[in-house]
Amino acid sequence: MGGLFGSVASGGGLVVRRTLLAAALYGAAAALAIVAIVFILLAAVFSLAPVVGPAPAALIVAGALLLAAVVVAVVAATMLEKAQRRAKALAASAPLALATVPVARSFVKRAPALAALALLAAGFLVARR
Repeated sequence: MGGLFGSVASGGGLVVRRTLLAAALYGAAAALAIVAIVFILLAAVFSLAPVVGPAPAALIVAGALLLAAVVVAVVAATMLEKAQRRAKALAASAPLALATVPVARSFVKRAPALAALALLAAGFLVARR
């Protein structure tokens, strides 16, 4: 009993372990990306500071980040609105889809006869040419 179930259980544990490791690596990559973005923003502030001064440089970078955040929020709101419209349309078409189930069942019952009829019609078309 331990042979088959033990190997399945250990294989399942390996999959879980590898999935957790992959998730941890994705998390580490995200943390490193955030640190890189912070350094890029600091470099932008330091490169603008000699030209416009330290406070205006920080305000320019902060304004650019705020503009990027607004753009991302507008895109997210648009995507959410589109998803809600699709969900409403799907919910409105659900009764129609449920009404087609009995029709589909009758077609499945008659499928062999319909297939034979289609083959017969195709044979007539081929013989006619």
